Amino acid sequence: MRKILFISSICLLWSSCAPARFVEPLQKGEQVLTGNFGGPLAKVPGIGIIPIPFSSLGYGRGLSNQTTVFGNLHMTSLAFGVGQFELGASQKIWHNDRMGISSQLNTNILIDFYTSANRIWPQLDANYYFKYGKQSKPEQLDAMCKVYHRNYNMIYAGLSNWFDFYQIEAQGRPNNELWIPCIQIGNQWIRPKWSYQAEIKLLAPNYSNQDIVVPYPSVFETKGATGLYFGITYRL
Repeated sequence: MRKILFISSICLLWSSCAPARFVEPLQKGEQVLTGNFGGPLAKVPGIGIIPIPFSSLGYGRGLSNQTTVFGNLHMTSLAFGVGQFELGASQKIWHNDRMGISSQLNTNILIDFYTSANRIWPQLDANYYFKYGKQSKPEQLDAMCKVYHRNYNMIYAGLSNWFDFYQIEAQGRPNNELWIPCIQIGNQWIRPKWSYQAEIKLLAPNYSNQDIVVPYPSVFETKGATGLYFGITYRL
């Protein structure tokens, strides 16, 4: 239990171990593989300021043109003997040809493979996105067929919210933060097969970053941290 509390405190302290998922939901029937790398920026002695190397692999599928379901496995946690899984869905709330608003609901699950200890947190995100460059507009070929061009870019901004209802954190400390937010701003480069993502997060501005082993640079000084994330998507 001590190990899973340690890993969970790292993930929850900085609100998210990954960039935003499926800001623009997939089209119906689309399937993709995803990977990401990055985390909160930390001052590492002898190296400098680098993002903590959280990483995950995932899969997504469009149930409809408005709804995408996805799952992810966090590889860094596996190195500590903890399975960290993420199951969720992304939903279009409003959109037109150039912009939209979406929401993502995730369930984050941690399981210690050696002790069977576990923890679960819900996560709710909301994002606004704006497309620029060549747009993903459908060309009407006939009454039954559409072709979508994917060779454009997309900028987005949103709010990610983790909810932690457990009373105890790592080292037996009481949990005083039931709601852990972060602000995210990113860009995606959408291409026919491969797409790319870069994102910066202002992590956990309501959470103190004092009295911890590794110093974390933050625009909020004594609160939270700044995260940097990279992602890649391959369409099957």
